[in-house]
Amino acid sequence: MFQGFGEDMIPFFLDLRFHNDKSFMDANRERYYRAVRQPFYDFIGAMGPGMQLIAEDMEVRPNKCLSRINRDTRFSRDKSPYRDHLWVAFRQSGRQNDGTPFYWFEVSPENVTWGVGIWGAPREAMDAMRRKMAAHPDDFERLLPILKKRNFCLAGQEWKKMKPPEDLPETLRPWYLKKEIYAERLGTSLAWIQSPDIVKRVMDDYTALAPLYWIFRGCVEEAMEQLEASAEGRTSDRS
Repeated sequence: MFQGFGEDMIPFFLDLRFHNDKSFMDANRERYYRAVRQPFYDFIGAMGPGMQLIAEDMEVRPNKCLSRINRDTRFSRDKSPYRDHLWVAFRQSGRQNDGTPFYWFEVSPENVTWGVGIWGAPREAMDAMRRKMAAHPDDFERLLPILKKRNFCLAGQEWKKMKPPEDLPETLRPWYLKKEIYAERLGTSLAWIQSPDIVKRVMDDYTALAPLYWIFRGCVEEAMEQLEASAEGRTSDRS
């Protein structure tokens, strides 16, 4: 059972930050398994039933949800081989890629954060969200009190030259301009992770934000259908 993240996890991350090489990791691999990976696996296991109440097809296998400690350095100037932080991502099963809506939970030596969002979304998905927002602004405005009550902020890069419709409510204009979008919990305390109560704290937020997750997911599914239809049309034109 998950009893909270232990006191050795953050010291391990800090040690790895300052000794980020294979020799350190080889000498401390069992410590990593004990202090980091297993507590994260236990956390995912404790979250799993609640996540599958939000979506029955949510991926909850720990090895599929937890980020890898090894970094992909092929296209990065930073050649440090290991991460000094880890995160959990709960996504629709079978869609473990950018552009898929997901819940995340991340721990670093500096902070803990969690939320729901979509990174790397195709432009078509964000356009679908804009159409929904313009047609049914009330569906989005109903989410604003939930975000405020739970101390979430809306974030993500914005288009600089895009203009929202004139009749769009002022409160939704920042949403409309997003290239990518996510809601992130503010005011968290790193000390929370050492208590098993972190599961309830995060799960309560995730459940409250389920309507936002389903809006994101619906927009991505609409975009995928459009892209598939376009691809089929191009194939048909060539045949």
